Amino acid sequence: MRLRKLRVLLLSVCIVLLCRRAAALETFAVFKDPKGDDAGAGGLLYPAHGVYVPGLFDLLQFSLSSDSDHLYFDFQFAALTNPFQAPEGYFHQRLEVYVHTGTRLGRTEVEIGGWTFQTAPELGWDLRLSVAPFGETRLYAVGEENRVQVFSEGVTSYSRPENGTIRVQVSSDLLPQPDSAWGYYVLTGSFDGLAADFWRDLGEGPWQLRGEGPPVFDLLAPRFGRNSQRAQLRTGVLHPVVSRKVSSAPWLTVLSAVILLVGTFGLWRWRRG
Repeated sequence: MRLRKLRVLLLSVCIVLLCRRAAALETFAVFKDPKGDDAGAGGLLYPAHGVYVPGLFDLLQFSLSSDSDHLYFDFQFAALTNPFQAPEGYFHQRLEVYVHTGTRLGRTEVEIGGWTFQTAPELGWDLRLSVAPFGETRLYAVGEENRVQVFSEGVTSYSRPENGTIRVQVSSDLLPQPDSAWGYYVLTGSFDGLAADFWRDLGEGPWQLRGEGPPVFDLLAPRFGRNSQRAQLRTGVLHPVVSRKVSSAPWLTVLSAVILLVGTFGLWRWRRG
């Protein structure tokens, strides 16, 4: 009987600790992206070399969350490999996240390798997260007089291969608290350690991109409509997706109710022998 009570106590403690850990991670935004749209403006093709497997540049989901110490930018892909053993656990993906926080006008140019896109004048970016392997991930913040400050300390990226995700971890003291006014421009391309700003571009040979259009395989955008991925990349004018805060309270409430029900039933069974 004492052993059973001890097991119940240990199980309860574990459940409480898991709930606290889950509650400590607050999710601010989750955006799904259409599957199978990794062709850029419509005519972009993967390099011909065999290390480029389908889905490497197909962004499926982008999310932003935080705990007491860090903000986490998560990018889920249809495929994630590391053929050349980059220390971060991924090799192929090259990512850019431009954030419009609404605190200032910011900059309207979005530069991708040798290509330049524009945002609407009132939707310029004041935060930029540049993501690449081999220690090349950086945070850029627009300050007073439109000057840009660059941060490398406190900014790291690594893979979570169990769900095909690249996570960028940023110290919370480098960024303001996210809110629903934030808008995000998320662009995905191919990493090239020898190319301008590490963006692989079109060219000859099995390692270069093929087809036509800017070297952006996937853009966080709708599949159809005037702000679709193809429309934005063809016109060169980008539109942000708007943050929607996601609360963890509903599922935590349900989980707490289930735990209470199970505990009550276990106590009733124990009293009845």
